[in-house]
Amino acid sequence: MKVGVVITALLLPLVSEARADVIFKYISAADGAAQVERPKANAASDYIADGPGFKLSFAMRNKPGKVEQHSDWNDEIIIQEGDVLLNYGGTSVNAKPSGPGELRGDSIGGGKSLLMHPGDIVTIPAGMPHQMLIKTPVMRYILLKTRKGN
Repeated sequence: MKVGVVITALLLPLVSEARADVIFKYISAADGAAQVERPKANAASDYIADGPGFKLSFAMRNKPGKVEQHSDWNDEIIIQEGDVLLNYGGTSVNAKPSGPGELRGDSIGGGKSLLMHPGDIVTIPAGMPHQMLIKTPVMRYILLKTRKGN
């Protein structure tokens, strides 16, 4: 978890350049872990920092996710704990709208796979289908979303 806090501390100054009204914020490893484990009231409350061109959050998964495809947002993911098989590229099978500019599908056809471990980083461009299949009981990660074109 310490690696995640250090990476977050390094990313926050870069994010603050994208929007001048971002305030300084320090989050200890313990506070970050507690934030991830709390039940979420709504998605907006998950973000540590956000602006018109970025969103930064801690996230945790304890079950596989659906295939995601975001038309307007790039995902930058830093694995903090656990192992995950990332399926990406190809096409999303049975994709259905799940919100503005968002699709969710059942699986990926014709894509590739990458086994990721703590400390690994991946960037997923807007429009690319991707799915995280966890290989350990829990997976924690830092998610930085950047708006396409920023």
